[in-house]
This record gives sequence, structure tokens and C-alpha cells, in this order.
Amino acid sequence: MKKIFSKLFIFGVAILMMTSCDDSYPVIYDESNIIVGLNTAVLTLNEDAEGEFTIYLGGVTGTEATDVTLQVSVDGIDNPAVEGTDFTLSTKNINLPVGTASVSVIPANDDKFTGNKQFKVSIAGNSKNYPVAAQNSILVTILEDEHPLTTWIGTYDVEAISTFVPGINDELWTVTTVEGDNQLELKATGISFGTEAVILKFNMDDKIVTIESGQDLGNIYEAYGGPFAGSVYYATDDIIRDAGNYTDASFLDEAKGISMTGTFTDNGVIQINRMAIVLDDYVYCWDVFNTTWTIR
Repeated sequence: MKKIFSKLFIFGVAILMMTSCDDSYPVIYDESNIIVGLNTAVLTLNEDAEGEFTIYLGGVTGTEATDVTLQVSVDGIDNPAVEGTDFTLSTKNINLPVGTASVSVIPANDDKFTGNKQFKVSIAGNSKNYPVAAQNSILVTILEDEHPLTTWIGTYDVEAISTFVPGINDELWTVTTVEGDNQLELKATGISFGTEAVILKFNMDDKIVTIESGQDLGNIYEAYGGPFAGSVYYATDDIIRDAGNYTDASFLDEAKGISMTGTFTDNGVIQINRMAIVLDDYVYCWDVFNTTWTIR
């Protein structure tokens, strides 16, 4: 009986103490609860739009404001954004009272494709030496808004050098390129004054451009007695010998399996050789051209 009474007595005293604490001693925060931090770990924004992140100071009533210093870094980032070139921050020094403040990220919207870029912003310190939260840095990603082939999109002057009668039979085409269905393809209209687009495929690593053989050019050479239905083929040695004459359909069938291959430079110049222009209805090789494309 004595043991039971003791246990009940102790239990009752504990409840009384807990009740007394709730009524008489509310929770009180001290300076150990003051903290500076960032509201998120990542920020993603488009190249043509501003974004912002939030920095905060948490503390008790009467906590003094602190001057927070931010720093930018690109350590460990594969494609770093350069401050002052690719972006600017609205500020890196903030007088921060208890509460929050926003920092704007302003990207530089250029007209070149350089890919998505990243940088980090972190809290370097604060004038009151308040504790800093575990979330003290943010990774910012600026999304590219240009097409990867922007440099090669536009209007070209194409110097087409004849292999049949060089000089006399040379041609100058105006070719316009636009985005293709694939990010590494362009549609080019105007080859041999044609009305249909031909697909150019780009290999960015090797700086190689290819045109699949047998593509339709639409109506060509209207000013030369046409229009004629035309196509472009890779010029095999047999087709080159037939330049300016009728050719054999079997030669064209063979050529369909071989793509025209050329090169391109970073300033927009393209070179593609062995381009055989064929008048479809006559199986006639109009000419074979080695071409240099210069963007305007």
C-alpha cells in the first residue's frame, strides 16, 4: 500500500509542476535563437527574365539589424556564369533587420548560344556575427534561350563553284536557314534557287555539317528555262563525269546512301562540296558544285 501511495504522490506532484510551468513560465527565446540564412537552395531563371531569392534574419523583439555581405563563386561548376558579363546582382551588401529582404538576379540576355550557366551565392558574413543557418548558399541556374545553332541561322550568300565548267558555270545562291525539327538541324531554302527546304545536320563536337543525299529542292532554275523539279545528291565519281549531261538512275540510287559532308566555323561560314544538282524529270545532272556559304 505504501509503495502505491508513493507512486501516486510523485505522479501528482509532476502534473502540478507541469501545470505551474505552463501558467507561470512562458517559453522565452534568447540570443541563441538569432540566425541569418537563405530561404532556398536553388534558383532557376530564364536568360530573358529576372529572378530573386530571399535572405532572412530571425530573432527576438529588439534584435538589432545586421549588415550582411554576400559573395559569388563558381567553384566546381562546369559552365560558370561570369558576374558582370552573364549576370549582375541588385546588391551584395544588405542592412537586414529582423525579417526578410530580396536580392534580384539580372541575367544578361545575349544573342549567342552558350548553354545553361550557373553560379553560387553564399553568405560571407554579417556585422553582428550572428549565427548563420545551414542553408547559407544558393545555386543559381540561368537557362539559355537561344537556339544552339543561332550563329548559323540567317541568310547566306553561297558561292557555288562548277566542276563542269569552272568560272563560266559558277552560280551564286541566296540561301536562308531557319530552325529545324531537331535542335541540331537547320532547314535551308534556296539551294540552286529551289523552293523547298533541305535539312542540314550539325555535329558540334567535330564541326561537321551533313546533307542527306536525294533531298527534294522543289522547283529550281526558273530563270534558266524552268522551273524544273530538282533534287540534290552526293556527287559520286560517276555523277561528276556526267555533270552537264544525262546520268544513270543507278548512279543516283548509289548516291542516296552517301551524305554530303562539309565543315562549319564559329563565325558562320559553311563549306560543302560534291553537291550534284539533278533535274528529276530528265535524270539530268545540271552540274556538280563545291560551295562556300557566308552568312550576311
